Amino acid sequence: MKRKTLSSSELETLLPSLQPFLSGINLKKAVKKGVESVELSGGRLVAVAGFLFLVTDTTAVPVLVETNTPLLEKLSSVWVDMGAVPHVASGADVMRPGIVRMDVFQTGDTVVIRDIAHSKPLAVGKALTSSDEATKLVKGKIIKTIHHVDDEAWRASKEIL
Repeated sequence: MKRKTLSSSELETLLPSLQPFLSGINLKKAVKKGVESVELSGGRLVAVAGFLFLVTDTTAVPVLVETNTPLLEKLSSVWVDMGAVPHVASGADVMRPGIVRMDVFQTGDTVVIRDIAHSKPLAVGKALTSSDEATKLVKGKIIKTIHHVDDEAWRASKEIL
């Protein structure tokens, strides 16, 4: 795995997508310490201010690592039944029948998918519908999974940290 420090122009492009997750953090101070990046086949891992993100062409999401717990706790969550866990943990999108409980979220929000038994984060995705709309549905796709446990980003993060 090849690490590189991002240039200031790369950083300018990247920071707006990370800003929603890093509110309350002095980004100028964090950026002075350097922002590292590792290229992956489906995007890249970016380390900034002690947090790790998966950045793709279209979005950025926090990686499911312990150092990101404060970020993950701030996000809305969806809890799935134990029957959905192996599918979600393998990268499947979250379908309405598998959802047992959910926080309030809007279409396009980043959402953490958790198992109902232990509340452990299994995946991070983007809401395809709001929680209000989702409660009225009985079937259909609710969350598009972007990152999940044991994917390339998750395995690479274990080597980086």
